[in-house]
Amino acid sequence: MLMSRFMQASTENEVYEQPPLDEQPNHEGATHQHQHRRWLTVVQSLTLITVLLLSAYNHALLNQTAERTAATPWLVQSEPFQSEPPCNEGGFRIHTGFDVDENGVLDSGERQDTTTLCHGLRGLSGPQGQAGVSGLDAVPQRMTTAVIPIGNNTCSAGGTQIQTGLDLDLNELLDEEEVVSEAMLCNGVRGVEGLNGTHGTSGVSALVDKVPAPAYVCADGFVIRFGVDDGDEQAANNGLLEEAEVRETLNFCFEPLRSTRVTDLVPGVGNSFTTGCDAATWLDGARAFVFAGNDGVNGCELHVHLPETNRTELVVDLHPSGDASPGRDLGFNSVSNGAAVVFDATDGANGRQLWVSDGTTNGTAALGSVETNLAVPWAEGLLVRSPTNELLWTNGTDLRNWLTAPVWNAEVQQAMSAHFEGLTNIGEAWLHTDERFVWFSAMDENGDVEPYRVDGDGEFTSWAVNDFGSIELSHPVGHEHDLLASSSRGGVKQVLRLNDNGTHAWLTSIAPPSGDTKLGEGMGLHLIGDNLVYDAETVAGEPRLWTTNLANGITLQLSTSLLAPGSQVGVANTGDRLLFDCMSASTGLEVCITDGTPQNSRVLHDLTPGMMASDVRGLAAVGDGWLVVSDGTVEGAPSGVVLWAVEGDAIRPVYDPWSGAGNSSDAMTYGQLVLSPTQAWFLAHNGEHGHEWHRWSHGELSDDWIVIHR
Repeated sequence: MLMSRFMQASTENEVYEQPPLDEQPNHEGATHQHQHRRWLTVVQSLTLITVLLLSAYNHALLNQTAERTAATPWLVQSEPFQSEPPCNEGGFRIHTGFDVDENGVLDSGERQDTTTLCHGLRGLSGPQGQAGVSGLDAVPQRMTTAVIPIGNNTCSAGGTQIQTGLDLDLNELLDEEEVVSEAMLCNGVRGVEGLNGTHGTSGVSALVDKVPAPAYVCADGFVIRFGVDDGDEQAANNGLLEEAEVRETLNFCFEPLRSTRVTDLVPGVGNSFTTGCDAATWLDGARAFVFAGNDGVNGCELHVHLPETNRTELVVDLHPSGDASPGRDLGFNSVSNGAAVVFDATDGANGRQLWVSDGTTNGTAALGSVETNLAVPWAEGLLVRSPTNELLWTNGTDLRNWLTAPVWNAEVQQAMSAHFEGLTNIGEAWLHTDERFVWFSAMDENGDVEPYRVDGDGEFTSWAVNDFGSIELSHPVGHEHDLLASSSRGGVKQVLRLNDNGTHAWLTSIAPPSGDTKLGEGMGLHLIGDNLVYDAETVAGEPRLWTTNLANGITLQLSTSLLAPGSQVGVANTGDRLLFDCMSASTGLEVCITDGTPQNSRVLHDLTPGMMASDVRGLAAVGDGWLVVSDGTVEGAPSGVVLWAVEGDAIRPVYDPWSGAGNSSDAMTYGQLVLSPTQAWFLAHNGEHGHEWHRWSHGELSDDWIVIHR
């Protein structure tokens, strides 16, 4: 409309002169140009209107987004997770998104973005810090016990009241106002009479008492014993807690547990022990430490140490004119639940025989002649071999054919004899026992040597592994009802599994470019849960650490840097982790550890820092930790050969038989590291008494003792 008026006004006011004919414009072209301009104006107008509409729509969208952002919360949620590739140490997942349902929780359907953050790998242990300054004397802790009489409101059958607290006035008594906590341990009540008919057996009382701590373990402490008054006919229901009736104990010590030298057979600096005269074991049933030793007068003979009376004595002079050398070939083997020890020795007249001793002169006797190359525990006794290659069994009372052992009755023995017809050389190539089975090699009528097994019920199982000859197993280890071992397949050693049902399977196919894998020859085979850990070579002369998972069948090398695992000292297995000696390019020979995973297979600690190798001599598992006999450095100074304790990933020296700068006990030059329920025993020199037996109380490491340092 505006455009129409404008055009009309312009026509009326314009003075128009007609040009000559030859100068008149081309009306047809002018008309076309005028129409073009009109269409251009229309397009521009429509474009302007479209832009305005889009601007308004965009403004509406912006307002709507702003309103939604203000109304719907934006949430961030973290979610932890355990070890999984590629986060071997675990980590967190960070989720973000709008809380659409406004419930204050970022539900899985509301997550718009997820970021994974991995924990870093655990770093190496730092150097040991310097010892802190001595603190102030602590206030002594006290504990008292009192008998609760029968008829008490809380403990109707009586019991024991325990009070603990701090001796604030230092009068060595726990006064009433010093009591911090108290507890009542109640005896059990007598059982009710039986129902009509046969009378039910009378119930027995639960008993609690307190006795002094064993002096050889703790000089200042006590033991609270818990048990049931159900002993033999003379001890049952007598109101006294006999030793055989004790079920559990709580052990308290108020000073460090005791450790000391225990023998001095040759007085002075002379050695009482040498190679071939250093066998020993602990007899739990007799509570005695029996060992071979030379007192300088009677030669190498059988001795016993009784910790409870701190007495060491010669048991018997088996060879009056020479050395009996007890345990030289077969070692000392506990039988009859630790009541006696079976060993080899000579009396000078009958050659080397098998002997038994309960630690007394009258309880020591010869059992007969045997070969000195086999002694395997089985059924509370020992399997040995006769000079005529017959497999024998003994529990210290006699020597008998192993198929007549009392673990089988006469009917089972007769059935087993039929299975063994035609089999010879029983256990000659290899023999392995566990709590249930005897696994052994035997030669059949065709001259082939194959694996066999018999259990405590007389059930017989055989395997045919090699259809064209014999098979030999080494380093066997039991897994449930199966057996795992190293065996040669095509001239290369692999892991063989003998299944419970008589079938077999080869679990590995490790293929070196040439030669043998020598699987298990350094450290043997060891189980950590479902992980079988062993050593094997893919490069000649470079044994490394390997594992096979029995659940998924995966075999892999655990470390490329650890060499010759377990080849010097061996392996100590807690059930969750292995401790062993190994070599590495940066540390030399050191103590190494693995839990069956690559990330946790490493050198535990560089005891002798740098390329210098440590002199690792002994390892033993104690509870969840270990004991190590080795040299090393303490606060930068050489320690000599001492006893170390490993707890978790930390290692510390715990006992040095010959302390002082420049001294070394030369521990375990002879003998082995022997464990008893409370002690670790080993031979060492202290600079004054030569090589003698020393003991260290491991109660704190095994968590058997509560040590309160005053």
